[in-house]
Amino acid sequence: MLTLEEVGLIVATAVVDTKIKIMQGDSYKQSADEMATVGEEPNVNALTEELRRAATDNGISNRIERIENTRFCRWPGQTPDGKKNNDAGNANKPAFPWDGASDTRIPLADEVVNGLVDLCSTAFWRSMLRVVPSNVSTVEQAATAHNLMDWAVNSKMYSDLTREVELLSQYLWTYGWAGVHISWQQEMGQKEQQLTMEQVMGLAAQSPEGSVLADFPNLIANPEADDQSAELMMAAFPNLKKRRAVKAIRELRDEGVCGFPVPVMTQNKPMITALAPWDEIICPPETTDIQSARVVFRRYYMTEIEVMQKVKTDEWDEEWAKEAVNTMGRFSNFADYTYLVGLPNNSFDDRENLIEIVYAYQKAVDTDGIPGVYYTVFSPQVGNKWGYFELLDYAHGQYPFVCWRSELIHRKMTESRGVPEVCSTWQQEIKAQRDSVFDYTSLATLPPIEVPKTRGGNLKIGPAIQIPVLRRGEIGFMQPPAREPNVAFTLINEVMAQTDRYFGRPTEKVPPAVTQMRQQRTINNWLHGWTEAFRQVFSLTLQYMGPQEVQRITGSQITVNEDVQDFDVTLKFDVREMSSDLVSEKLKAISTLILPLDTAGVIDRAKLISVALRAIDPMLATELVMPAGPASQKMFEDTNNEIALMSLGNPPKLRETDPTAAMRLQFSQQVLQSNPKYQQQVQQDPLFQANLQKYLENLQFSVQQQQNAVTGRLGVQQ
Repeated sequence: MLTLEEVGLIVATAVVDTKIKIMQGDSYKQSADEMATVGEEPNVNALTEELRRAATDNGISNRIERIENTRFCRWPGQTPDGKKNNDAGNANKPAFPWDGASDTRIPLADEVVNGLVDLCSTAFWRSMLRVVPSNVSTVEQAATAHNLMDWAVNSKMYSDLTREVELLSQYLWTYGWAGVHISWQQEMGQKEQQLTMEQVMGLAAQSPEGSVLADFPNLIANPEADDQSAELMMAAFPNLKKRRAVKAIRELRDEGVCGFPVPVMTQNKPMITALAPWDEIICPPETTDIQSARVVFRRYYMTEIEVMQKVKTDEWDEEWAKEAVNTMGRFSNFADYTYLVGLPNNSFDDRENLIEIVYAYQKAVDTDGIPGVYYTVFSPQVGNKWGYFELLDYAHGQYPFVCWRSELIHRKMTESRGVPEVCSTWQQEIKAQRDSVFDYTSLATLPPIEVPKTRGGNLKIGPAIQIPVLRRGEIGFMQPPAREPNVAFTLINEVMAQTDRYFGRPTEKVPPAVTQMRQQRTINNWLHGWTEAFRQVFSLTLQYMGPQEVQRITGSQITVNEDVQDFDVTLKFDVREMSSDLVSEKLKAISTLILPLDTAGVIDRAKLISVALRAIDPMLATELVMPAGPASQKMFEDTNNEIALMSLGNPPKLRETDPTAAMRLQFSQQVLQSNPKYQQQVQQDPLFQANLQKYLENLQFSVQQQQNAVTGRLGVQQ
């Protein structure tokens, strides 16, 4: 009989053994979650089932339909004229309250969404992007890293971002959440390469005597050696086919010049793509954060050419690709979301020439227990087969996705409401009141006519129409219902005021402080997501750009570490900067009250100028403001040149008002003290001495003017 202590020891030993086996990878194959492990081959059946679950559970399709119907004002029985018409094919469905009654569309949700899109787009393009060092060891690299990131965002990605920023914002405020895919795009193309006999002769002359290359011109001249010459051409240009290589050899022999296609890289840049929720980006419903998701799906709808190109460029399995092409026009029953603005029949949604392709990203461990991000390319229509399966080689080690939520009311990522879900009933209220006003006006303008039963059905009503009567008073208009339209207008105004308060729209009925707080919260959440996205962009840029390319782009000799943890990427914007009057007042206060008090020089005036220009016009700031280091160096060089010209007898350059006078005085002293020839010339050359004195007195006068301005305002000498 075992004692209680012995039983406990056996149980504890079993638990430890189990943990050891798990750490060693022995139990990963037996994991209950099929998304947590990967083997030599992906489990496409499990991925397809998880995709179906993530895209259909919890009434997602009904939710999307309600959202889109609200925003785009769609409902059964709509007509283009905005009126209710009797259903000619169904006598049991007469229009209510009558044929021709108002059925207007009220785009309240659409208006609010577009307003938030305007706010987010403006904040994005006017925000200040910075790359700062996370520790003192990378301070010198930070300026180079910042210039590299500025090039990536404002040059290489600019045209794409102008589209994707707005599209992401539309998705976010319509459906309540949305995401982006961050990738590095490399595309190959072809260009025509020319080769002349002179170049071949030059190459042969530089080659060792007796080598194949040294004998290359003789091989070209010999028609019987075309195959051998073609082999040399194919060795030099690996993508050249033999038939084309033989043709090039013959052209060299006959014409002295040949042309043939060679591969070139046409795209080599970071890419950010906005993704529609539940269609282009899908994750399990229990997901609380995209980086902790069990699996993330990105769905594409590709053409046949795009699929077959991937066989060449991305090494997709050719047999699988052909099977995928054969499924053209067939889609999963969980891929039928339309996202279209238009009539309910979605007649524009013709996808018969497209193929459903899915990328599945998993954070999983392999059979050795090593974690990583794996991605599988498959099509739900092809069965348990895949086109590509590999470990994602991005250095940051994360899912290449960032997601936004319109509100934080639950930990689940998809538990976030879009604008249409919040204000759908408000929109219906306004519609009901607008319809009632229209219908009341119709009744008041031409009320129903009371006639004797014997006269009904044979009357024509209109201006100057003669109506025969048997006796006066037997025909008359019915009195419309006693209701003032002002009641409807009052209710509409109340609903609009409620909408403005809820979403923080700037109107006379919403206190400015409330508008500012709510808009700032919206912008902070919006820019935080972009900060995460740009961190991945920065990591990919460091990974895929070589040191020489970085040097060419930034003009800096400093090498930037590839470890993105050495830097922080920040993106900030103050909503108050959208008020030009407030910005002007703030800048005026800084220049007239704060700067004169800065006797210790704690304010970075170069940064102040950059911030001021960015607040006034971000595009001008980009064009005009140079980094502080080059700006200071340029001022030093200007001062040095001005002193050199005076030493040659030229008159001094005098400035009426110079805010940089104090710095120029300092640079002048450095130039004069470091050059013994200037010191000697001052003693021996009266003209140079006089010009230099005027120059320094002019700078000192500017400094004195600035001090006098402070004294005039404060009444005391600083």
